[in-house]
Amino acid sequence: MINDSVLDTIGRTPVVRLNRIRVDNGSEILLKLESRNPAGSVKDRTALSMVLEAERDGRLKPGGTIIESSSGNTGKGLALIGAARGYRVILVTDPKAPASMVEYVSAFGAELEIVKEPDETGYQRPRLNRVHELLAATPGAFWPNQYDNPANPKIHAEQTAYEILDDVGQFDALVAAVGTGGHISGLAETLKKKLPDMVTVGVDAKGSRAFGFPYETWLMRGLGIAWKPENLQTELVDRVHLVADHEGIAASRLLARREGLLVGESAGAAVFGALHHAHDNPGSRIVAVAPDDGGNYLGESYDDEWLRAHGLGDAVAALATTELLVAAAKDPAWPSMTLEQVSRLVTSG
Repeated sequence: MINDSVLDTIGRTPVVRLNRIRVDNGSEILLKLESRNPAGSVKDRTALSMVLEAERDGRLKPGGTIIESSSGNTGKGLALIGAARGYRVILVTDPKAPASMVEYVSAFGAELEIVKEPDETGYQRPRLNRVHELLAATPGAFWPNQYDNPANPKIHAEQTAYEILDDVGQFDALVAAVGTGGHISGLAETLKKKLPDMVTVGVDAKGSRAFGFPYETWLMRGLGIAWKPENLQTELVDRVHLVADHEGIAASRLLARREGLLVGESAGAAVFGALHHAHDNPGSRIVAVAPDDGGNYLGESYDDEWLRAHGLGDAVAALATTELLVAAAKDPAWPSMTLEQVSRLVTSG
């Protein structure tokens, strides 16, 4: 097959069965590998959807400028798309952005604005403030606004969900990480119509405020947020599983060593959540989404020295075998909860 553009290669990512990291009760975990997109993540779909929508309604003109806040995959996707379609791309990020991300987007010609002063919840809000300053100074610039842009969940409702249905058919549960809320909401919107009994499990970082819990810091990338994103349709989420840093990171490391799958930390969190769901639902067929590639994290969560420096060395080492990880998923730090249970906990403080 000859594609007219690299952007035509976005989508149609494979689904892989986990063979060695599993619960031995007749359950099955299937992992959709979004790292097979050209810029390495599920955000390629999101970025292209937002850009195409803006082109159609005139918010983004030929040769225009795209300005977005990102410390990772959305920035990579936008940098690739900008190069392929002739747009100037300005990415607002912070000193914690991985060097691999900075080098990647720079290779495509994207410009970087570094926000150096965090607020009480980190860098996300200060980065957005800088985006607004740049928009005011750049007439005609387009802000994708990945947290609130309906083109984000739309692409997953119209494309990604149908890929899963084509490849998998019937299954019992969807497990997906919560970041912008885009892929979990879009997938659940379509899949629940086609599979009414399917359970949606939202995996989030312990400390994220997406579902209203008190804010705390966390280390995993690719999930967690300091506020509730507009794209997150909580009514489509049946259960919420808060995953601790050591649980998600240990799972991602084992996916590389036991399954040959080099994936990011949010994929590890999703698999850990899937294992927990499998323990409670023998014989179930579970689809989990692996949002990105693990190459972004080789100098961080895949590095033993980095783990020790961040106080995670012992906790991750304690889950360093398949047997230990699977056992930990049966009794995790924070078991999954229904939305009603989440509401009661949030209300009670």
